[in-house]
Amino acid sequence: MKLEIKNWEEIKEFLEKEVFIFSCDNCGTEDLENKNAKIKEFLEEHDIKIIKIINLKPEDCNIPSLKKILEKEFIPSKVVLTFTCGGLPQILPSLITSKVIPAVDTISIRSRGKLGYFTKLCSACGDCWIHYTGNLCIENLCPKKMRNGPCGGSKDGFCEVFSDRICSFIILFRRGIEIKEIIPPKDFSKILLR
Repeated sequence: MKLEIKNWEEIKEFLEKEVFIFSCDNCGTEDLENKNAKIKEFLEEHDIKIIKIINLKPEDCNIPSLKKILEKEFIPSKVVLTFTCGGLPQILPSLITSKVIPAVDTISIRSRGKLGYFTKLCSACGDCWIHYTGNLCIENLCPKKMRNGPCGGSKDGFCEVFSDRICSFIILFRRGIEIKEIIPPKDFSKILLR
């Protein structure tokens, strides 16, 4: 699995002076100690204090294990940053009340070992923007991959491509998620030109 820390400008508006961190070893592809040292350096450079770091293993990437970890180790905070694939930040908002921000872009998901269950939720698009959409990955939900939808083809709240599926933007609307600004165009160079 390959993850890339986001550009500071992209996430700074969502942060507080203190953050709680979730990290992982990228399903066995990266040394966790080195990764966490990079995370600490990145945040210290921008005067952000780390409340605590929880390190997840692939076997922790399921809801029952995550609930146990949260009960034992989570310290309530305003903002949680995830340095994991895009699966975890989609699950966390249903378990905690903190604002959850993905701090990395998942470039690819390939593992030498066992993949965590949450990787199935991440499209590895290389340009994660779920913090704009209430932590739902429209890349996975919308067959047209619309960033600023719905498209003109949705009818009566249903998808134009799969007429038995509710439009992903209707799901956002029903959850009370308001996209307040235009989501920037996707940077395909991260996954296509590497």
